[in-house]
This record gives sequence, C-alpha cells and structure tokens, in this order.
Amino acid sequence: MVSKLILSVFSLCVLVNSGNIPDYIKVCKRSDPQLTQCVMDSIEHLRPQLKKGIPEINVPGLEPLFIKEVTIVRGQNNNFRAALKDVNVYGASNFKINKLKLNVPRLTFRVDITIPTLYMEGIYDIDAKILVVPIKADCGGQGILKGELITDDKGVRHLKFTTFTFAISIGDYSIQLDNLFNGDPTLSQAVNDVLHQNKKELIGAAIPFINRKAAEILLEMANGITYSVNYDEIFPE
Repeated sequence: MVSKLILSVFSLCVLVNSGNIPDYIKVCKRSDPQLTQCVMDSIEHLRPQLKKGIPEINVPGLEPLFIKEVTIVRGQNNNFRAALKDVNVYGASNFKINKLKLNVPRLTFRVDITIPTLYMEGIYDIDAKILVVPIKADCGGQGILKGELITDDKGVRHLKFTTFTFAISIGDYSIQLDNLFNGDPTLSQAVNDVLHQNKKELIGAAIPFINRKAAEILLEMANGITYSVNYDEIFPE
C-alpha cells in the first residue's frame, strides 16, 4: 500500500508536466524554486482523487486498496508457507508525507510517509488451512525509485524504471484469526493469545516479503505509466 502512494507521487509529477492536465491537478513548474513544496501541495489537493482512484494514470483507489496476494516462506527447507490473499486495506488515504525529494535529471524519487492507522482484512492460508484475518496497524515507509531513458526505433525517449528500494516500518499492530478449530472459542483464543505475545517476531518475519511484493507491484505499475509516454513531453527542457 505504501508503494502505491509512492507511485502516486511520481504519477503526479508526470501529469503536471504533460500537455493534458486534469482540473484537479495543481500545476508545478520545473523552474519553481519551491518545486518540492509545490508538489506536496499538489498531492494534498489530489487526495480526494487518490481516495477513489485515477483511471487515466492507472492509479487504483486507496479506499479500499486491494492486494491480490502476499506469500511468506520460512524454514530451512521452506517447509512453512503462508499466504495472505484477497486483501482489502482501509485507511491508506490518510497518509502524511514527512519528506519528499525529487531529482528529475537523475531520475530518482524519494519519499517518506506515515499512515496513522491501517485496517486490513483478507484470507490467510497457512499450509492449506484457510483463515479469516483482520489486521489493524500503524505504519510508514521509505521508497527510492530509479530509472533510465530508453530510445525506441523512432528516436523517442521513454522512461523505464529499473530498481525500487522499499522499506516499510510498523509501529504497532493487532491481529485476530477467525475460523480456527471449527470455531472452538477456547482454542481460537489460545492461538490468538500466542500470536499477540509474539507479534514482533511475526511481523519481522513478514516484512521482507511485504517489501518485495511492494517493489514488484510498484515497478510494474510505474513502467506501465511511463514507458508508453514520450519522456521529452513529460519533462520538457
């Protein structure tokens, strides 16, 4: 989810420098000495659109934000597998931008955000056992998106992102597993108590897989936006 917010930051930069600008975009000029602040103000102005989605730049709505699957594999022989599927995430539109750094000539974009509260609900598959999982968390993240210019056979330059470094941080969270032991309340409560007591270790094991999935989603979405567009029209000299 944080990755999609980072993508929205970049997509905003694309739109404000193109020739066809929607009314809800606050324009920022590259020559503006306060470019970073202008872009941050533009994102704030754009928040209602981010909440419901912006189809013209392939940005899905943040309320809810849908994630198809995140898979976690652990153990010496990968003998433990868990997958969180069909996840709906609520609260992502309440993001706060702590820091934004744009380096258009070097094709590098950095952002640091905080999300006060996220609520996620999905299906958790642990070694073929299907469980319903609601999770509530406060989190943030830092992302660095880098790209290169590719020239096609017509001499048109396109921006292609090559790497995305992403790190999510979670301050606190709560988790509740339902549908355990055929609905036995005593056994279900015992399992949830164990999860709560070990939640730091659990999230520590999951974060690397979340980061990897976020990077995968972001690269695919970002390149879908930028590679089909003439870079020199997006960022004219």
